[in-house]
Amino acid sequence: MADLKEIKGLNIPARASDPANPVTGEIWYNTTSNVTKGQIITSVGSFSTAPNLNNIHRASGASGTSATSALVFGHEAPGTAAKNTESYDGSTWTNVNPSVQDMDYSNGFGTQTSAVAAGDGGPAGANSTSLWDGTSWTNSNPTTTYSYARVGLGTGTTLGALYGGTPYTAPSATVEEWDGTSWTAGTALPNGGANSGAAGLVTAALIFGGSEGPSQQNKTLSWNGSSWSSLNTLNTARSDGAGSGISTSALFAGGGPGNNTNTEVWDGTCWTANPGVLNSGRTAIPNTMTSSTNSSTLVAGGLSPSSPGLLTEEWIGAGSSATVTISSS
Repeated sequence: MADLKEIKGLNIPARASDPANPVTGEIWYNTTSNVTKGQIITSVGSFSTAPNLNNIHRASGASGTSATSALVFGHEAPGTAAKNTESYDGSTWTNVNPSVQDMDYSNGFGTQTSAVAAGDGGPAGANSTSLWDGTSWTNSNPTTTYSYARVGLGTGTTLGALYGGTPYTAPSATVEEWDGTSWTAGTALPNGGANSGAAGLVTAALIFGGSEGPSQQNKTLSWNGSSWSSLNTLNTARSDGAGSGISTSALFAGGGPGNNTNTEVWDGTCWTANPGVLNSGRTAIPNTMTSSTNSSTLVAGGLSPSSPGLLTEEWIGAGSSATVTISSS
């Protein structure tokens, strides 16, 4: 019987560390961990540890298009809210120019180089709007209503929307749409909600979870550009988790009450609990990191027992390439 060398012309290589960019189907022996490894296409999603943030970020804003292109801004922590902004390139978080306004419970959307931050939890900047051009923040026209703990969706500084919000005792159903210059009222949500998750675009949005006063929600709402529809619910009711993806392929990770590790994926019809859960459960996670599918995104910051808002985990979704240990059984 022919062996691997006769078929492929080479032996399985022995390496002290995993290759930086393995190709799908590649196999090697890791002499440090003494296991055989390979690069495969995953059938379920999982989280891996990524570099910590430089500053505390929880209940703050975020934007981005993938796990290698993200922006996190503002934070909520004991004491004075901060203006910290950090950019991520897939390997390093870098402090960039701070925001103009404090962004405590701010709402964010956009990309790493073109983002909108709207409002905060304090009266000084409650209706503020700030625009990020990839280098610095500038003030723009304020929102029309005072509300925080909203969730935002948008492709940059020229198009976006904010959904729901609080005061906590009376969650809002308000929708505000951004046209690049000003905010106008959109079609209200069927019911109020704060600290929800979101995925998709302004014309094809998915809003899920959140809170109605002290109770958590498992709702899923879909917007098709003209009306809202109620869809199949989450398996676990929660708020303050990290949502990302598009309206037909979304992710919802973590949240509360407590420091939840649950991860659910949306296939356009229903939510499925994924075996791969957060390594560190947390709530008050910056939401949302938009991606073209639910296969590449970050869960950055958030409140957890092991960290005050510095942890970052990278999500590798089903159908992505991943390194695995090959079992002999």
